[in-house]
Amino acid sequence: MEENIISGICCDVENCVHNNGSCCCTAREIHVNHRANGATETVCETFSEI
Repeated sequence: MEENIISGICCDVENCVHNNGSCCCTAREIHVNHRANGATETVCETFSEI
């Protein structure tokens, strides 16, 4: 079975069920809140803890 990966989306959150262990997001779609603590940070609302 082929894994769904969102092209161009990298994720380093190790405890998210959508992270395939290679920093790739496997969610069907993502929702990112517009708030951030800095220019290199976003808040992913699709996060779901393992």
